[in-house]
Amino acid sequence: MSGPSVATQRLRLSDSDPLGHVNNATYATLFEAGRTEMLYPLGLIAGTTAAVIVRLEIDFVKEMNWPGDVRIETGVLRFGTKSLHLRQRLLMHGEVTARAASVLAFIDSTARRAIPLKPEWCEALTNYRFIDDAVT
Repeated sequence: MSGPSVATQRLRLSDSDPLGHVNNATYATLFEAGRTEMLYPLGLIAGTTAAVIVRLEIDFVKEMNWPGDVRIETGVLRFGTKSLHLRQRLLMHGEVTARAASVLAFIDSTARRAIPLKPEWCEALTNYRFIDDAVT
């Protein structure tokens, strides 16, 4: 069965701004946590291999407020030669609060150059297909 990778993060009071809602920068941090939770267990960001974000687009759908837990869903949209295109969404109390589209490049951190995606990486990541087609 395939579907998105799922992670959960607890909001902190410091994630809120003076208006009482979660600051927009926190959304990017939550999306980063979701990407890391998917890639790290597969060994794709270990040793001299790193993933760098080359594009991040966020649609803010609904306000989030502290306290609470955020569900982060991360899935693969498509593979490039040296890039990985992801779709993500944040949910709180079962409602979508934000959607993101991102592109990652994998690099050799010693050479500081992009490297091609390995077939075994793509195979492992095919289990994490994104289902929600609302982000294009």
